[in-house]
Amino acid sequence: MAPSKRQRQAEDDLLDWFTVSYRTIYVAIALLILALIGGGYWFYRRNQQPPPLVETPAPAVVTAQLLTIEGNVKVKPVGILEWVTADKSMVLQRGDVVRTAAGSAAEIRFFDGTVVHLRPESLVTIDTGEDPQQSNRRNSALHISSGRADFQTPSKAGSSITTPTATARAGGDTNGGVNVAEAGDTDIKIYKGTDVQVETKAGQKLSLATNEGVRVDQGGKAGAKLQLPPAPVLVNPPHQAEISYIDPEKAVTLLVWRPVTAASSYHVMLDYSAHFNRPLVDRKGIKDSTVELRGLDVGRYYWRVSAADKDEVEGDFSTFSKFTVTRPSGANAGNGPPPPLFIDPLDVRSNIVQVKGRTEPGATVTVNGQRVDVQEDGSFNEFITLQEPGKQLVIIRSTGINGGVNEQKRTVIVAY
Repeated sequence: MAPSKRQRQAEDDLLDWFTVSYRTIYVAIALLILALIGGGYWFYRRNQQPPPLVETPAPAVVTAQLLTIEGNVKVKPVGILEWVTADKSMVLQRGDVVRTAAGSAAEIRFFDGTVVHLRPESLVTIDTGEDPQQSNRRNSALHISSGRADFQTPSKAGSSITTPTATARAGGDTNGGVNVAEAGDTDIKIYKGTDVQVETKAGQKLSLATNEGVRVDQGGKAGAKLQLPPAPVLVNPPHQAEISYIDPEKAVTLLVWRPVTAASSYHVMLDYSAHFNRPLVDRKGIKDSTVELRGLDVGRYYWRVSAADKDEVEGDFSTFSKFTVTRPSGANAGNGPPPPLFIDPLDVRSNIVQVKGRTEPGATVTVNGQRVDVQEDGSFNEFITLQEPGKQLVIIRSTGINGGVNEQKRTVIVAY
């Protein structure tokens, strides 16, 4: 019996050995597999190229916007080589360039309330600067390469205007004008304000106040400080006057203003638009405080006057005045049949109304008293600025070549 027992014990020990050995092998294989997987994953991560970083562009900072556009105005946005036609829906950023063509004008309002009026044939760049009183606050800024810009700052903001030869820093509640000639000379005039700091390219520094100015030559050297004549006060026709002539072509309209003591002559402008970008009358050197205008057609007119001293230094223009020339009611009755007049639906954008239609060739068309251009085929397409918000009446009148009149009225809602 003993040998048999020893034999079973030996067999059991052998079975246990094989069991332990197989288990060890399985564990070793599992560890090896895990090691291979881990090594492969490490190798993959080490050689994998990181995904490219996509930079999110910083949101554009709105610096200014176009309030009004008259005629051909172009904008070249920063980073873009092509000029695009200006539109009131555009927002202007730092580095954008604005250009007005001949007979064109634009009005720009900055984020701080500063308003800049660009005159015809001007080239400017939108900019921003630091407020000298508060380093963490932005100020409106403008660089004028050529042309003229008139500016007005609100009471609690300032502005910086630079040219190739000078920099003017104005505080709040300041009105002025900056003109850059083709040769690079700069004229800086302050019509209202105090302590406007001017620094020239040559390093000169001076201060300007109300009705003071300075001329800086193309080398950056400032001349003597100039005293500007004050703006005249307009007398006749009074603002919003309606003047009726039976025959406007033979009538004489007299413009009258109060004399300015320091004035040696006057500069009179008359236009269909309050922007005076395409003046019908632009006369300098007028010695009297009156001027006669002959043959004004039916329509609405704006006029203004500035004074100049004996050295032809010109001051600020007066506030414009508006008058309307009409014919007496019924004066044209029986002179001819009314011309055809077709008006497309009016397109109202903010306070700008597009009036488009057709009448007989050779007819005269006015919109709210303002004469519009009529093409040879009788078609017309004009943009009219309405000054007041709310419900308003637009009156379109066509006067035919035989004297007949056709008038149509449209009601629009102005919201801005």
